[in-house]
Amino acid sequence: MSTSAIIVAHPGHELRVFHWMEQARPLYCCLTEGSGGTASSRLPSTDVVLDLVGARPGPLYGRYTDKQIYRLLLDGRVDVFVDLADELADVFVTAGVDAVVGDAVEGFSPSHDVCRFIVDGAVALASRRSGRRIDNRDFVLEAGPDACPEASRETATWLRLDEAALDRKIDAALRYDELRPEVDAALIRFGRAAFAVECLRPVTTAPVSDAAEGTFPSYEHYGAERVRDGRYAEIIRYRQHVLPVRTAIDAAVLHRAH
Repeated sequence: MSTSAIIVAHPGHELRVFHWMEQARPLYCCLTEGSGGTASSRLPSTDVVLDLVGARPGPLYGRYTDKQIYRLLLDGRVDVFVDLADELADVFVTAGVDAVVGDAVEGFSPSHDVCRFIVDGAVALASRRSGRRIDNRDFVLEAGPDACPEASRETATWLRLDEAALDRKIDAALRYDELRPEVDAALIRFGRAAFAVECLRPVTTAPVSDAAEGTFPSYEHYGAERVRDGRYAEIIRYRQHVLPVRTAIDAAVLHRAH
């Protein structure tokens, strides 16, 4: 019997692949409790989603606040993220996971991108430790639901929802109170029918900001605006804070496989 897992940075991301979760009933992990700049955790709302689809929470379930993740990045605590990859690898091996789905790198949020680095490291470590291939796929959160590189379209997993499945998915999203503004905006932006497609893409994690000097992911621009507004004291930067996490996890994969 196949065992799947989904690993996301923030609770609520699972709504994008709601129907896949109905089918796979995966082990669910999330790095943060999703409070953002507020004091309110989103985990109770995700508890409802997990009950609806028959999924179960894993040992990594909202361990950090968003502010704690950002602080770890700014302080250069790559060791914490390496240890998370190592911990998740053990979870995959113990649970017999053979397929993992998680956030894609989109350059929109450092937490999303770091989550992907952790997942990639955990999959590599678990594959070596278990001697089994683990399928590793991602899904987008900011782009349209069917966004997929041309080279990956034939090897991606495509789920086409019927009207009943789409109704269940949209209803679950609209009932997720903390994300209701984002859900409403996404429905306006993409249209209801767009969410009748779920695309799980084979992972080819490419650096976000290697095109040219002076090219920055969107979270750097957002951070700079917030610093100018006096809301943030520091900017999380890709090359200074985020890329070192990937480099450290890649190095750990070479040394922690056994």
